[in-house]
Amino acid sequence: MAGATELPPFSVGLRGGPNVGAEEFEAVLLSAQFRLFIDAIAEPVIVTDAADTVVVVNQAGDRRESGAESFRHLPLTAYARQCDLDMDDFLAAIGRGHSQGVVRVKTTGKVFFAVRRVVLTGPGVSGYSLYMLRSPDVADQGKRSAPSRAGTRNASDLPDDLLFPPGLSRWIERAKIAYLRSIRVLLLGESGVGKTAIAKHLHNIAGEKVRPFVHVNCGSIPESLFESEMFGYERGAFTGALQSGKRGYIESAAGGTLFLDEIGEIPIASQAKLLKFLEDGSIQPVGSAVSKKIEARVIGATNRDLHQMMAMGTFRKDLYFRIATFPLSIPPLRERDDREAILQQLLQKVASARGAQLKLSAECRSAILAHSFPGNLREMRSLVEYLSIVAGEIAEIDDLPEPFLSVRADPVTAGPPVSDLIKSEGTLKDLTKAFEDIIIQQSIQKYGSKREAARRLGVDIATLVRKTTRDRG
Repeated sequence: MAGATELPPFSVGLRGGPNVGAEEFEAVLLSAQFRLFIDAIAEPVIVTDAADTVVVVNQAGDRRESGAESFRHLPLTAYARQCDLDMDDFLAAIGRGHSQGVVRVKTTGKVFFAVRRVVLTGPGVSGYSLYMLRSPDVADQGKRSAPSRAGTRNASDLPDDLLFPPGLSRWIERAKIAYLRSIRVLLLGESGVGKTAIAKHLHNIAGEKVRPFVHVNCGSIPESLFESEMFGYERGAFTGALQSGKRGYIESAAGGTLFLDEIGEIPIASQAKLLKFLEDGSIQPVGSAVSKKIEARVIGATNRDLHQMMAMGTFRKDLYFRIATFPLSIPPLRERDDREAILQQLLQKVASARGAQLKLSAECRSAILAHSFPGNLREMRSLVEYLSIVAGEIAEIDDLPEPFLSVRADPVTAGPPVSDLIKSEGTLKDLTKAFEDIIIQQSIQKYGSKREAARRLGVDIATLVRKTTRDRG
């Protein structure tokens, strides 16, 4: 049997109802009964008045730094400076009108999800604010136990630019399992295949959207600034440093996801420091004598050959094995057999912004599907958005941009010389078609684009495109 001072697990919430008088409410807050109740909550709870001055803090929230006095009557910002809770990001979110955010324990790196609720003490009057912090473990348990559709999403629910064949969808589902277990996922593939979208998908489907998602393009940070941008710095750490210091990308991702895009571009001199964070979760800002613990899930991505870089000594092997626990290769668009399904999904997506359905003529669709798309999903999405602007109800072959049709003939497929063709055997239909292919390929090579070749040959562009794509299915 539970002891007299023990309480069974319970949850706390605020329901809509009549306004509560300020004096009545404050009497409740300062009562011994309320203190017993609030101290029984295992996670921090802070109550402030209309001026955001601390009225009461439970034992879990009374995380004083050495020498700090009672938090009561302190402004909430002063409480945040003196306690062991890093509330800067959360309070900044409150200032922008949000009610949720993330709070980190300075000494341990533990992360809490924070929420603010306002209690009215008169018509339209904000009397008191209740700040409640909860552990991600508790939040995840509640989410898993709730019979909501959000908790049952699978790879088939991916957004349109992440429509993948079943084989790859299964691997993305496995990547989700790895993410949930805080196992590092490394996304591999050419630029534009959807690595960033997959990283955001893993963050959203396996976590909570309130958690921060910090996307760091490692290739865009100058080498001289990499450490200060990634790990942050203290005030006065170097000439030109902000007087308040600066929080780095890793610390900003506390409680959420750190997406290290283009990790092959990380300077070799900075890789050892990043490796330390991946090993023990600690960072040391530039100019600081102490380390900080940071809890964040990590997803990496690159279009570089990291194995070749390791052989050349430009990427550390120990860093690779820390970041690539679960590697996932994303195929380029030209190697996928679902190009037409992706194209259709993108057409449906632009229809809502356009206000009308965008259709493709048979010739236009064939030309698009025959394209190699070196820019992958990003290029196909841009093409569809372009057509949604320039085309009418039906996009024709003439609506395609000129660079899209400026395809040089492949010397390997340009066909045999005409003299050899005349000597060969075959039906008149086959020989005519072969001769026609030679003329078309040579014209494209000579004039630089299908559109110009069609004009010189005296045929419309739709006819020429149909003839160049008829053998590609």
